[in-house]
Amino acid sequence: MENDKFMDKLSAFLMPIGTFLSMQRHISAISAGFMSILPVTLIGAISQIITNPPITADAIAKGGLFASILGPWYNFAQANKVMLSIPYNMTMGIIGVIAAFAIAYHLAKSYKMKQLQAGFISMIMFLMIAGPATLLTLADGTTTVTAIDTFLLGGTGLFTAIVIAIVSVEITRFCERKNLVIKMPEAVPTAMAESFSSIIPLAINLIVIFGFNQVIVAATGYGLPLMIMGILSLPLAALNSIPGMVIIGIFASLLWVMGIHGTMVVFMALMPVLIGAVTQNAELVANGQAPIFQPIFLFMGSMAVGGAGNTLGLVILMLKSKSKQLKAIGQIAIVPGFFGINEPVTFGAPIMYNPILAIPFILSPVINMVILYFAYQVNFIKPPFILIMSLMPIGVGEFLSTLNFTNALLPFLLIPVSILTYYPFFKAYEKQLVTREADQEAELA
Repeated sequence: MENDKFMDKLSAFLMPIGTFLSMQRHISAISAGFMSILPVTLIGAISQIITNPPITADAIAKGGLFASILGPWYNFAQANKVMLSIPYNMTMGIIGVIAAFAIAYHLAKSYKMKQLQAGFISMIMFLMIAGPATLLTLADGTTTVTAIDTFLLGGTGLFTAIVIAIVSVEITRFCERKNLVIKMPEAVPTAMAESFSSIIPLAINLIVIFGFNQVIVAATGYGLPLMIMGILSLPLAALNSIPGMVIIGIFASLLWVMGIHGTMVVFMALMPVLIGAVTQNAELVANGQAPIFQPIFLFMGSMAVGGAGNTLGLVILMLKSKSKQLKAIGQIAIVPGFFGINEPVTFGAPIMYNPILAIPFILSPVINMVILYFAYQVNFIKPPFILIMSLMPIGVGEFLSTLNFTNALLPFLLIPVSILTYYPFFKAYEKQLVTREADQEAELA
C-alpha cells in the first residue's frame, strides 16, 4: 500500500512534466527521431557483438575449455574484421547523419512542412559541418581521392546533429513563411516543384549554418562539433578522485540525456588516465605485487550493467511491461544489453529528453560507484591489471581484466540494484504510455 502511494505521488509529480515536454514541438521531434532510428541501432549492436568475441588472444593461448569453445569465433572475427565491421560503421558509425535527417523530418511533419525536403537539408548541413569532404593525396603521390572524416558522424556528433536539425528546419520554415521559395507553374510535376522550392532555403541554410561554422573555424581552428566536445572535456582530466569520478559519472549521464554521447566525451580525457592506471598495475603484478585501486576504476565499473546508465535493469522490467511500446523495446534490447550495448533502449524508450527515465539513468551509475568502492575496500573485487578495450558480455570483461572470479560475479549482483533503481520511474512512465496507447486504440476503433 505504501509503495502504491509512493508510485501515485511520483507519477503525479513526473507525469505533468513528461506531458508538457512530450507536447513541446522540438523535444517531441527529437524523441520521435530517436525512436524511428531504433532498427539502425539494433543492426549496429548485432554487428558489434559478432565482431568482438568475449575472449582475447592471450586467453586463447593459455588454452582451456573457454578457449576451445570461443577460439574459432575469435579467429573468424579477426580474419574478417573489416567485413564484419561494415554494418556497424554504416549504422552506428554514421548515427549522427541519420539522426539529423530523422529529427528534421519529424519536426517538419509537426509544422506540416515538406518532410523529405527538410530532412535532406538538415542531413546535408550536418555533413558539411561534421564530415566535410577533403581531397587527399595518397602516399605514392600520384593518386588524389575524396575522403570524409567519419569521427564526428557517429555518436560523438549527435548533439551537433540535434542542433542542426532544429535550426535548419526553422530556417526553412522562415523561408516558407516569407515566400522565399521558387514557385513553379501548376503543370509542373509535384516532385519537381518541391525540389525547386528547396533551392533558396538550402542556400540560406548554407549561408547561416555553414557560414557560422567557418567563423568558428577561423577563430578557434576547430569546427563547431569539436569546439563543443573540447569545452565539455576540459575539466575532466583534473577530476581523478573519488568525488571527481562521481561528478564525471553524473556529467556523462547528463550528456547522454541531452543527446550527446557522454561516454565518448569523457573518454577523451579519461583514456590516458585509465591506460596509465592499468599499466601501473600490470608492472606491479609482473613484480609479484598486488594491483592497487585508483578512482578511475569506479567510473569504468559504473556502467557494468548494460552500458551507460546501467539500463539492463530497465530492459528486464520492459520485458513484462503493460505498455506495448516498452515491451517491444525490451525484447529488442535484452541481448545487446548483456553485451553492454544500450543504444536500442536509449533511443527506443527513449531515455534522451525523457525527464522520467533520466532520473534513474543519472542516479544508477552513482549507486554503482558507491557499491564498487566498498567492494574494493573489503577486497571483494580486485583492481584491473590487464587492459581490455574490447566489447564483452556482462562479467567477462571484468574477469579477463583481473583474472578474478568475484569481479565477474559483481555485475550480476548489481542487476537487482539496477532493477530497483529504475522500478518506480519505469512504472510512472509505463502508466503514461499505457494511457496514451489506450487513447490511440480508442481513436482507431
